[in-house]
Amino acid sequence: MQVQAKAQHSNTAQVHKFGGSSLASAQRFAAVADILQQQNCQQALWVVVSAPGDTTDALLAIIAVAEDTAARDAALNALQAQLTALVQQTLAAEAATVVTAQLQQWLAAVPDALAQQRVNDVLAIGERLSALLLSELLKQQHFNAVAVDARDFLRLKQHQPDWTASAELLAKYTQPGCIHVVTGYIARDDKGRSITLGRNGSDYSATLLGALVQAAEVTIWTDVKAIYSADPRKVACAIPYSQVSWQQACQLAQLGNPVLHARTLAPLTGTDTVLQVRSSYEPEQSGCCVAQPSNTQPSAAQQGFITELNDVTLLTLHQDIAVTAERLALELQQPVIELPQQGDNLCWLLPTVCAEQALAWLAELNVHAVWDTRRYCAVAWLKADQAEQATVADQLLQQYAVLHRYENAQQLIWLLPEPLSAAVLQQLHQQLILPKPVLQLVVAGAGNVGAEFLSMLVTQQQRFDSTLKLNLAAVLNSRQAVLGSNIALSQWQQQLTQGSHWTAEQLTSYVAALPSPKVLVDITPSLDFARLYPEFIAAGCHIISANKQGVTLPGAEYQQIKQALVQYKRQWFSNTTCGAGIPVQRTLQELLSAGDTINEVSGIFSGTLSWLLCQYDGSKPFSDFVLDAQQAGLTEPDPRDDLSGKDVQRKLLVLARELGVALELDDITLQPLLPAGLELGSWQDFWQQRDILDTELATVFARANTAGKVLRYVASLSLEQGKASAKVALELVSAEHALAAIAPCDNVFVIRSGWYSANPLVLKGPGAGRVVTAGGLHADLAVLINQLIGKATAPALLT
Repeated sequence: MQVQAKAQHSNTAQVHKFGGSSLASAQRFAAVADILQQQNCQQALWVVVSAPGDTTDALLAIIAVAEDTAARDAALNALQAQLTALVQQTLAAEAATVVTAQLQQWLAAVPDALAQQRVNDVLAIGERLSALLLSELLKQQHFNAVAVDARDFLRLKQHQPDWTASAELLAKYTQPGCIHVVTGYIARDDKGRSITLGRNGSDYSATLLGALVQAAEVTIWTDVKAIYSADPRKVACAIPYSQVSWQQACQLAQLGNPVLHARTLAPLTGTDTVLQVRSSYEPEQSGCCVAQPSNTQPSAAQQGFITELNDVTLLTLHQDIAVTAERLALELQQPVIELPQQGDNLCWLLPTVCAEQALAWLAELNVHAVWDTRRYCAVAWLKADQAEQATVADQLLQQYAVLHRYENAQQLIWLLPEPLSAAVLQQLHQQLILPKPVLQLVVAGAGNVGAEFLSMLVTQQQRFDSTLKLNLAAVLNSRQAVLGSNIALSQWQQQLTQGSHWTAEQLTSYVAALPSPKVLVDITPSLDFARLYPEFIAAGCHIISANKQGVTLPGAEYQQIKQALVQYKRQWFSNTTCGAGIPVQRTLQELLSAGDTINEVSGIFSGTLSWLLCQYDGSKPFSDFVLDAQQAGLTEPDPRDDLSGKDVQRKLLVLARELGVALELDDITLQPLLPAGLELGSWQDFWQQRDILDTELATVFARANTAGKVLRYVASLSLEQGKASAKVALELVSAEHALAAIAPCDNVFVIRSGWYSANPLVLKGPGAGRVVTAGGLHADLAVLINQLIGKATAPALLT
């Protein structure tokens, strides 16, 4: 292409092309006019338009029944009524009358044009109407606009643009300070005959015009907001790219991409013009830029793409032929793909429908081609710079009977006997295109359990490395925090000691700025921190909590958290708030989701009280066992916190709310293990009165021993006929009871349900300890990760 032969216009010119879907109704014409009003009117503005909606299809149907006068006239009348309504809905009455008269004149000439075999003149009607209609609408809005028939200036010779002739003619039709609304799709050949530029030829018209006026930008306005990594109608998680390299855009065009077409890019290659793809339905979106590399602008980064071309066939030719695949594509006005070479021959892929036409044209040039008459479905992968996943993709497609495979450094093409389903395309896209998601972790609480959780995180990072990156973005305790983009797990303790004081506002602002997905892991015992959950959820966080305070807040506050989860579509995992690593909540969730009915949940929920009552044998006062437990680190700093039973009461409320039971803490009857009055004063005050506790426990123990029973501190929730009753108390249980045969520190959960009635479901294991609690938190984290990974291949974007 000889740039110097083109018309010399200002290089600030803009060309905007609008397709048929963008002009399908009066509302869409108005939307296009609004878009044009937003452009910089100081620049030369050129607009290229397709026919409105499905007008071209209607004209093709009329051409198809040209010999049947009645059918032809009926179709013409229907089209005239449809287009007249469009005109009248778009324009004010006076202008509508003028445009309708012109439309009637064009349609009245159709029978004569068909009789004279001037089919392309008939097909031009749609674009001519769009140009006239849009220019009149702009005039109504006080813009200087003129409709231009591209056939008046655009000349092609043997499918190639005649730049010199076209530039000279265009100069005659150019009006300074005017919006030129130009017909797409149509032109004339060197003999002056009307020609069309093939399906989607209006894009080609726009880039031809862009080259002629040396436009700074050509914008293709369509019904999608960008160039996607795959067809978003089939691959819901397809990525809309903001920038695509010119080289890859050319490859996509050759592969029949629905947004970029085979000839669209050719006129602009080697110029300074930038190509934009934007949505006329979402004009506020910036769209996708296809920029050419230059001395000042490096080439855009390589992106990954999956694209399909169905119902194609193969031609095999000798390597030394004088014709190219590009030349054949021009002749056919269809994509012809030169496949990566294998052996001494060339292989071209083209639509089956035009294979015979291709063979006939090649034969006229004395080029022999062998036609593989099988029909294929082609799936192509355009690789990103560092892509090395071909083996994974080959393994995935193995079961779909790959017939041929062609690969070079830029692309890999598989030929298959049948199209791939949307589900398989999504899998392929997940493996080859989607960047590995990064889950941001904010860890609150760096005590024993928190330290163990972070120690285990190293293994989890390695475990999920192939599908997801776990990034530690914050660690904090009640005093200070370290907030960083990527905290090294080997250095978090050192960094935390040097961390800064934090406020709730600072922390939530930092979390809100983190990219999604993100999760807050709350390993604190803080009520105030739990009350911040709605703010963290609004900032985009999922929540994993070992902190019981959030789950046992007053009902109104608890419901605020639940409502925030629904509003922002986030998850809350709190399995370690009751039973540490024992999956009691998850088990209840699974039973309910499967259709079971829970009738009763009871058990031993305190590891401390479990140890005390298992060890207590009457050989010495109960308070001595309490002291032993305190010295072994099995109790709270003040053991009365354990003996009060309030921790067990909270855990029972956790399970009640997991089952959807609307209870408050005070609705749960509580019989403390600690006699009344001993909770007052200091630990020293208690110790002086410990004989009260010892006497009471000795009396109960003796009664149990006489009855052949054992002491257990039991929580129970019964659900009968829609009513709930809950209590926490010291009980005497028989030696055969599920709560009797336990090891010290064990938690036990007994679940009676519709399915587990006579023989209840029993879960048993350590109910406390930093390792099992940290492990339970990681179990929740793994569930969240698997949900996020699943979303990446399901009909939803990873968020």
